Amino acid sequence: MGIAENLQRIRAELPSHVTLVAVSKTRPAAEVREALAAGQLAFGENYAQELRDKADEVGAGPEWHFIGSLQRNKVKYVVGRARLVHDVDSLALAEEIGKRSGATPTGILLGVNMGEAQKSGVPAGQVLDLAEAVVRVPGVELRGLMTIPPPTEDPEGAAPYFAELAALAARGRAAGLPLHELSMGMSHDWQVAVRHGATLVRVGSAIFGARAPKAPPTT
Repeated sequence: MGIAENLQRIRAELPSHVTLVAVSKTRPAAEVREALAAGQLAFGENYAQELRDKADEVGAGPEWHFIGSLQRNKVKYVVGRARLVHDVDSLALAEEIGKRSGATPTGILLGVNMGEAQKSGVPAGQVLDLAEAVVRVPGVELRGLMTIPPPTEDPEGAAPYFAELAALAARGRAAGLPLHELSMGMSHDWQVAVRHGATLVRVGSAIFGARAPKAPPTT
């Protein structure tokens, strides 16, 4: 099936309150335009320079999300282009985003590490303390949490991690924190994530097909 057909199939299952973020990393601008023509608005990029270049090439229309690990020296490529940064993992990064945002705050999510030592992200036990600090940073708007669970062959294996993130966000909301968005779930497990409260799902290969590996841009 083509991009339009894949989008139609996913939307038929996706609740209306959940935002579908089409992960367009390594895909050409022409495919973004094809998805845009099929009614897809939100697109996710993992590499700062690729987001910069693709957003400039495609022009008006898409709502860009930055979903990768962001280095502070590359914030300048993302702010002003991305509506939402999904993986903020430190107060210093939030402050850099805020400095670059000017009068229009940038929406951010805190990336939560669910116990994988090799991955970035804030340990679950520390994320609410970080959220308390981040809400006071000028130029950013904290909106919620994001996680990528450890890989499992069975999509249901991700359920405990999604449930944990949802519970963490609920604790934060009870304490007055604006943790209303939950970015969790990808092509193989987004249905499970939705069942556990996802408000944003990041789907790439199920829309665009398998992608060839690509090294991140260096300039």
